[in-house]
Amino acid sequence: MRPELAQPPFAAAGMTPVLDELSLKFLIWARDAAGDCLDIGCGNGLAAAAAVARGCRLVAFDPDEQALEWLRSQVPPVQHARLKTHVGQLPHIDFKTANFAAIHVARVLHCLTAGELEQSLRKFFRWSYPNGKLFISALTPLGSFWQPFQLEFQRRVAAQLRWPGYITDASQFCAQWAGSTDSIHLLDERVLCRELESAGFIVEEVKCSPLPWDREQVCCAVVARCGA
Repeated sequence: MRPELAQPPFAAAGMTPVLDELSLKFLIWARDAAGDCLDIGCGNGLAAAAAVARGCRLVAFDPDEQALEWLRSQVPPVQHARLKTHVGQLPHIDFKTANFAAIHVARVLHCLTAGELEQSLRKFFRWSYPNGKLFISALTPLGSFWQPFQLEFQRRVAAQLRWPGYITDASQFCAQWAGSTDSIHLLDERVLCRELESAGFIVEEVKCSPLPWDREQVCCAVVARCGA
């Protein structure tokens, strides 16, 4: 196994073992970015370390200090000047002034309530205005893992509920649920794009596909820009 793909000792099952297509698009954009970039919920730091290695100036946030320590250990000392790490999580992260060239938020939104999600997307728009891009993905109710929830999800969509994928008790539909919280917020393409546009973004690309390392879970990945 290549050293940069080795898993940290604290790695949880939900952490990213390889870079997915959205993260690769973020890296390509960040490589030539004129300004700083932001990675929220960087986890084991695969995308963050790869971005810094390509010359990006990056600010990385994660609620787990151990994860950030692991990230710093994977970045050569000569590159440390381009990396800033902070303990923090949505929706509490904020900047007095920010003008990020790109923001990477991979599979973090499922931890947020509706209000927290709306607040966070508005912040992303403010932080990336006027020329930044957002690379964001969310877990969806599609795929065999959430099959027990799909009938209920369809009922909620038919009832025109605004947030049909919010589950207050995930164990109700997934007996083996072992998430960090009881609730989970699954977002399909329609809801995610609706909320991004409501926050001011223009959606450029949308793709829903199984996670490369977990074919039972389907992720919706979006690339968006400010509607400046």
